[in-house]
Amino acid sequence: MHIVIIGFGSQAKAWALNLKDSGANVYIALRESSPSIKEAEALGLKTLKLGPDLLDFNIFAVLTPDSTHEKILNDYKEFINKDSKIILAHGFSFVKNSFQEVYPNWNFLMLAPKAIASEVRFQFETKGKLGGVFSVEGSNNKESDTKLLKELARAIGITAGPYETTFKNEAFADLYSEQSILCSLIPYGALYSFKKLREKGISKEMAYLECWYEVKLITDALIKLGPSKFFNLISPNALIGGEKAKNLLFNKEFEAVNNQLIEDIWTGKFFKEVEEIDFENLKKEVKTFWENEEITKVHNELSGELFS
Repeated sequence: MHIVIIGFGSQAKAWALNLKDSGANVYIALRESSPSIKEAEALGLKTLKLGPDLLDFNIFAVLTPDSTHEKILNDYKEFINKDSKIILAHGFSFVKNSFQEVYPNWNFLMLAPKAIASEVRFQFETKGKLGGVFSVEGSNNKESDTKLLKELARAIGITAGPYETTFKNEAFADLYSEQSILCSLIPYGALYSFKKLREKGISKEMAYLECWYEVKLITDALIKLGPSKFFNLISPNALIGGEKAKNLLFNKEFEAVNNQLIEDIWTGKFFKEVEEIDFENLKKEVKTFWENEEITKVHNELSGELFS
């Protein structure tokens, strides 16, 4: 397999190293001035410059941030042959920019590992488990491209699936899970609980263990055991307390908030919000916020003992 990966961020790096270790011929395509060229070559990866060099290939994985896909494809469209395969790791940009209509001469495919980049690499290296989904709805040869994506999935370490879906379903489900629990309820709920314990005089170490470190242990148990066995296993106090909190927290107001989140995605409102937000400024604000939280300092103090 000869595949060109455009970009060299976290996800691109994980894919490239996994594919290389699986025996695929991987090339990293970058702008001529990109500082990532030296980094990629130091890792034993072959590089090429975005431009005429792309004409020698017909399988491309665009693994830059979703917001950059439209510009990249437009800037380099003259160097991408007709009937080339454009593989995306999420459905967002395909849906938002109507790529199949804009570029009808290309085959748009999706292979989406359901994990952050560090886990894509870690699970591969440790021969662990990784789930994923795929779509060939933008393909002119669905049978052969399904075979290609399944081969590619095995090469990057996907062991569960990949299960077939659509670009839209992947994009919308991914957005909602990030907003409703993964990047909101879990980290900010843990932070809130940590702060409450500290207000009551609980030591920073104990508060961290209870409200941050144990999140991993609990989620590991949930995944390993499943919901029924998990709730059969936990202590009476945990079960009683959990049900009390469920009844208080998951009320009509909570449902209303979630209804707004999911409707904003399904109606396209969130896509417009993404365009209007200054992402770099927001990222800086969030980074500064977390860097100044006590829980971050405690994590840095204890992580060596707990995670190394």
